[in-house]
Amino acid sequence: MVMMSGDDSFFRRIADEALDDETARQIAEQQRALEQNPDWAEGHYHLAQLLRVQHKCEEAKHHLLIALGKKPTLADAHIALGEIYIAEGDFDRARMHAEFAAACGNPRLLEQMQRHEEIG
Repeated sequence: MVMMSGDDSFFRRIADEALDDETARQIAEQQRALEQNPDWAEGHYHLAQLLRVQHKCEEAKHHLLIALGKKPTLADAHIALGEIYIAEGDFDRARMHAEFAAACGNPRLLEQMQRHEEIG
């Protein structure tokens, strides 16, 4: 059995801070890229995913909605938005996006929701 010492939590905090810094750097780079190409749907999706890592769900939703406004068939954006809605307890909206994603060729979220319904 491995015991965690106080030093382990210190090193974990250092690692978490380094990851937060890297994510912030990636967010800034993605924002600069979108300034050059604001119609890049995939760029908005990628920025949203980075924002989700930092628990900035409202900003992430904003960029996912922009991405879908520019490219309604972007299945990954539908899935990401559906996952956010699930976390918020808005299952009707989540299902709608899961169904859109499935229609666009990615049924992953819809299948997960259906399995959950079968179990629950």
